[in-house]
Amino acid sequence: MLSRRGLRIKTMQVLYMSMQLGSNNTTVAVKQLDASIYNAFRALLYNLYFLTQLAERVEAEANRKRNKYLPTEEDLKFSTVFTRNYIIEFLNKDPYFQQKLRKEKLMTLLDEEIVNVIYGQLKQADWYINYISKEEHTQQEQFAVIQNCLHKFLFLNEYFDQHMEDIIPTWNDDEFIVVDLIVEVLKAIPYSSTDKPDLFEFKISDEEKTFSNQLLIKTMLEDKRFDKMVEAKLENWELDRISMIDRILMKMAITEFIHLSTIPVKVTINEYLDISKIYSTPKSKEFINGVLDKIMTELRSSGEIIKTGRGLVE
Repeated sequence: MLSRRGLRIKTMQVLYMSMQLGSNNTTVAVKQLDASIYNAFRALLYNLYFLTQLAERVEAEANRKRNKYLPTEEDLKFSTVFTRNYIIEFLNKDPYFQQKLRKEKLMTLLDEEIVNVIYGQLKQADWYINYISKEEHTQQEQFAVIQNCLHKFLFLNEYFDQHMEDIIPTWNDDEFIVVDLIVEVLKAIPYSSTDKPDLFEFKISDEEKTFSNQLLIKTMLEDKRFDKMVEAKLENWELDRISMIDRILMKMAITEFIHLSTIPVKVTINEYLDISKIYSTPKSKEFINGVLDKIMTELRSSGEIIKTGRGLVE
C-alpha cells in the first residue's frame, strides 16, 4: 500500500541515520527500514482513530444538550450529521480497524484534553459549519468533508502536530507519507456495500520489499564509489560542503540508474527532485538535477545503465 515515493523516503531516512552513526551494517539497516515502515502505518491508524474521537465529541455534546433539564429548541436541533458520515461509521464498526487499534494500543495514546481543544476549533471551521447545515449528503460530499478535516484542519493544526510528535517520535518524518497514504485508505472504504474488506492489513508486497531493500543495500554497499562519482561532477564545490540529504538522494538515484533495471531514468530523476523539494533546500532541486544529468550521461556512455522491459530499453 505504501507508494514507491513513500518507500524512497523511508529508505532515505534510514540511510541518513546510518550515515550519522557511521554505520555500514546492511542487516541492521534493513531491520530499521522495516520498523520505520511499520511506524508510518501506526501513525496512519492513529490519525483515523483521532478522527473518530472528534465525531464522538459531536455525539457527546448532542447528548448533553438533549439531556438538559430544560433543553432549548437549539439544543434539540444540535446537528450530529458528522457522526453519520459513512467513513466515520465504517471506522467505528469495522472489526479489523478496531482490532488493530487494540493490538497497537493506540487508544492509550489519546489525550482527551487535546481532543476537546481541537473539537472546539473544528466547530468554528467554515467548511464544517456548511456541512452540518444540511442533513443529507452525497457520497462525494461525505468524502470531501473527511478529506477537509484531515488535510485542511488536522494536518495544519499546531496542537495536533505537537500531539503527534509527543506520541509518535517519527511523526515529522512520517507526515508526508501518511498524508498520501490516508487518501488511498479513505478511497477504499465502501459507501454502502455490506462487504467488510480488511483495509488495515498494512503490508508491502514482495515486489516493493525487494525494491526498497535493494535500494537501501546497494546504496550502502556502493557508498564510497557513488560519493566519488558525485564529487567528480562538482564545479567549485567540495563533497563535504554538500548537505547530507542531497548526497543521499543523489546516491540513491545512481543506485536506481545502475541496479534497478525496470525503473525509467526520467522517473528516477523526477522522484528525487520532488523529494528534495520536501526535505532539502530550495536550491537543491536545480543542483541535484545538474549533477545527476552529468552522471546519467556518463553511465549511459559506459554502458552501466541497462533498462529492461517494454519501453525501457535505453
